[in-house]
Amino acid sequence: MNSIPVPFSDLLNALSDWFGVSARVLPWRSEPSPYRVWISEIMLQQTVVAAVIPYFNRFIETFPDVGALAAADTERVLTLWSGLGYYSRARNLHRAAKILNESGFPQTRREWEALPGVGPYTAGAVLSIAFNQPEAILDGNIERVWSRFRCLPQSSAYKERLWQLSRFAIGETVRIGLQPSIVNQALMELGALVCRPASPDCNACPLAPRCKARLRRTAALYPEKRRRAAFKNLTETVYVYRLSDGRLWLPPSENTRRWRQGTRDFPLCENSRWRSFVRFAGEFETVHVVTNHKIVRTAKIYDLSDETPLTAVEEAAFVADLTDLPHNAACAKTFANGISFPKTTAPTGELLSKSFK
Repeated sequence: MNSIPVPFSDLLNALSDWFGVSARVLPWRSEPSPYRVWISEIMLQQTVVAAVIPYFNRFIETFPDVGALAAADTERVLTLWSGLGYYSRARNLHRAAKILNESGFPQTRREWEALPGVGPYTAGAVLSIAFNQPEAILDGNIERVWSRFRCLPQSSAYKERLWQLSRFAIGETVRIGLQPSIVNQALMELGALVCRPASPDCNACPLAPRCKARLRRTAALYPEKRRRAAFKNLTETVYVYRLSDGRLWLPPSENTRRWRQGTRDFPLCENSRWRSFVRFAGEFETVHVVTNHKIVRTAKIYDLSDETPLTAVEEAAFVADLTDLPHNAACAKTFANGISFPKTTAPTGELLSKSFK
């Protein structure tokens, strides 16, 4: 005889109970206001929880509400974001804060999705978690849960089928009197802690009784692998100017690549005014990976003499550390190597070479 399937409503009740016992203590969960949930969800885009926590805490300490964020200088916002990557998120966050400070936090998906940097997932997450509205969400963790739950193959309808499952789950959540906020967070938490990419703990999963991948022992096959975009190899040369006291010249970036806009970085061309006052100390290479780009950077080090004519603006751009400046990972690696690179004692034009990987 075929056994009677466990009702989906029973699975949702089990999922909610599991979350009540197993949920991680996270700073945005302790006070799930619309502002804090929105900030956390933007930071969590393409970034793991462990990396986000210290950034979130510093950000909220500095900008405790949307008014403080809206009034902030863009460079200050980018400074606090430095190291988290994908800087367009920070720029869009700042733009959206100015709108929210004027209009208040929206109550509909359409209004949320009209904000810079907010897509269907983020809109649903804020509405369901902060406002407990019955809005479906779909992130990488939930995708993994549903793709295994139904053994979904990659196809043109794959994403829509995932969204259908999320919408069905929220509809059932409301029907049986559970909270959308809890169920959506539980689904994400399940994907992070139990239905992991590798070595899922199927025996601990509250959805296991109806999970096709568990019954077929094929969890490792889902989600099916998508073909990754080919890496694009890029090269660039930057110029590192160093004063006798060790400070490096770091003017506002002229790099127009979208992942670096608004951050500080080393210039892509020489300063012709200083040509008669520098000695070439050497060069090094660093390698950086940003999404599907592999960037090989050559940094040329020049030591400036104490007689170098500097304008007030140029003088102000020489810095000893990156603490209070918005910077990207490539800049940070170049800066660390530039600070420690041996100073030249050779005649002008003689090369000292050192390589950093």
